[in-house]
Amino acid sequence: MNDATIETLVLKRVYAVAPDKVWRAWFDADALRIWLGQGESPIWRADIDARVGGGFCWVMQEPGGKPFEARGVYRELVPNRRLAFTWTWVPGVHALITVDIKPVAGGTEMLFTLDSIADPRECDAWRSDFKRLGRLLQQT
Repeated sequence: MNDATIETLVLKRVYAVAPDKVWRAWFDADALRIWLGQGESPIWRADIDARVGGGFCWVMQEPGGKPFEARGVYRELVPNRRLAFTWTWVPGVHALITVDIKPVAGGTEMLFTLDSIADPRECDAWRSDFKRLGRLLQQT
């Protein structure tokens, strides 16, 4: 199966930190900037209203320089355990992201689900983002 036929992306990662550190990385604009690969972007912006019904808008830049916005609304927030939010970065295409966080031996397991995929590049993008997240969490 190639990425073009994938409708749902599920990624599991284990980070050697406490669940609260993984949780905070989803809401801290400075952390997001790093792990979303926007460290060098002059247009980066993160507006975050972290409450059920609140929204977010991340203004980002693709590696080739093309700007885009990712936005959504928080549907579920259970601190240090679960977040769910709508996800739109391709106009007119809406998805749902859920992130389940749980303590495991040696750290925290994060189970990420994106349902559904708007562009096959998302698969590699999220994988790269979570590698950067792992490096960031090791530094904090």
